[in-house]
Amino acid sequence: MFKKQMRLFALLFFGVITILRAQEYSKQEGLWNAVFFDLPLTDQLTLRSEIHLRTTDYFNIWDQHILRPQLTYTTAKNIKWTAGYSFLRNFNTDVNADPRIRNEHNLWEQLLYTVPLKKGALSTWLRLEHRFQENLPLQQDSSLRSFGFSSRIRVRVTYLKPLTTEAAKTPVNFVFYDEIFTLMNPSGIPYKFNQNWTFFGFRIKLNEKMTLNTGFQKNTIFKSSEQYLTKRLWNTILFYKL
Repeated sequence: MFKKQMRLFALLFFGVITILRAQEYSKQEGLWNAVFFDLPLTDQLTLRSEIHLRTTDYFNIWDQHILRPQLTYTTAKNIKWTAGYSFLRNFNTDVNADPRIRNEHNLWEQLLYTVPLKKGALSTWLRLEHRFQENLPLQQDSSLRSFGFSSRIRVRVTYLKPLTTEAAKTPVNFVFYDEIFTLMNPSGIPYKFNQNWTFFGFRIKLNEKMTLNTGFQKNTIFKSSEQYLTKRLWNTILFYKL
């Protein structure tokens, strides 16, 4: 099953790369900082809360705020099942826009499968999102605002490779992942490319409670039939076990 998933992801990835080469791009640079709080409830259940703060033009312009609580069930066969909720505040890049913030409520389910390797690990996740986004154009009177519904699928493959020995006081790993977002039609069938994320960086275990993930991320986002937005971000996440 895993090999079939990997072949499918490879076909999707190379197909997306071929399509994107022929398009025109606008570009943004920024920072993505986040904190993940993990609270183990039992040996198999973990409650996580994520807080994300993303900017464009580095520290100058807000791009997105995310609050994402979730519950994960871990099985004995390297499989994790997760369900969660996301509240997103999406900012218009024009700081003079009024109104500037578009809200989104997002319910999602995720399946994560990990394959241990001799040195490192390879994992893939499949996430299904149910999105309630404020309809455009935004209304200044909040009572006049309405929400539209849509769904999308996200598929991510992650590779983790140790760069230090097991006995190292501060273990460091190299991390790479690529993730493809695909929109779904009302019948639940994937039909349109939405985004592609590519990340490479480092995972550093600071102590038994804190792990730092930091590196470069490139997001390519579909805007129209011939226009794409490229976001180059320095992404830093602090994982904290309560």
